[in-house]
Amino acid sequence: MENFTVIRVSKCNKDPDSLKEKCKLGMTSTVPSGHVWKGTWNPVSCRLTPVKMDECLRGKFIHLLGDSTIRQWIEYFKASINSLKSVDLHDYGKLQHQLAVDLDRNINIQWQKHGYPLIGSSAYSVKDIEYMARVIDRTGGEKNTVIVISLGQHFRPFPIDVFIRRALNVHKAIQRLLLRSPDTTVIIKTENIREMHNDMERFSDFHGYIQYLVMTDIFQDLNVSIIDTWDITIAYGTNNVHPPPYVVGNQINIFLNYIC
Repeated sequence: MENFTVIRVSKCNKDPDSLKEKCKLGMTSTVPSGHVWKGTWNPVSCRLTPVKMDECLRGKFIHLLGDSTIRQWIEYFKASINSLKSVDLHDYGKLQHQLAVDLDRNINIQWQKHGYPLIGSSAYSVKDIEYMARVIDRTGGEKNTVIVISLGQHFRPFPIDVFIRRALNVHKAIQRLLLRSPDTTVIIKTENIREMHNDMERFSDFHGYIQYLVMTDIFQDLNVSIIDTWDITIAYGTNNVHPPPYVVGNQINIFLNYIC
């Protein structure tokens, strides 16, 4: 220690996130997949960059399939893009099929509920209910087609084999889609955490977490990307089946980085 000299340390001027690769389709997620800092979601394995939403979606056909947590996406798109207009499809109830278009930019976004089970307090029409696999099978698919799937919340009160069978049927339908149209983009949005006070025995996150693991396991062999909204909503501590808009916006930011 008598001969100890001062060690000079130079400060690194580079942002650690700048050294990461930009988030893109097909990247493997870590566990946990990221963290929230200053209100923004930061993935561990990649870097999110600002994307202009209306230009990113130009010429795209976005098909959102699933529950009301993915319906929040189309509502967020409509609130964020002034030129995106809703089309009245003469359906009925809160779970009605939704379509929004921007004719100038050729943007087409639609949301469609999945088939039974559908648990809720709102009335809805049963005439247009289709199972996800059937919807995917009649989708032609091409490079500007993006399908986002969200499945889970309505299956929580039922035996896990019901959910596994449904996930496997969707898996087979995506396999068929990617065989006939391999340039179609398919994204799986995992389910999110929800309230801790509403019928915990049937709807608790215990059941949701098992389904989350099932989804990530079943779809790992396909050329699909996963948006880990389970980790995102845990990090934000929302505890709401319908997270607030700023959380939905961070989910969509990942989506935009994937497709643009």
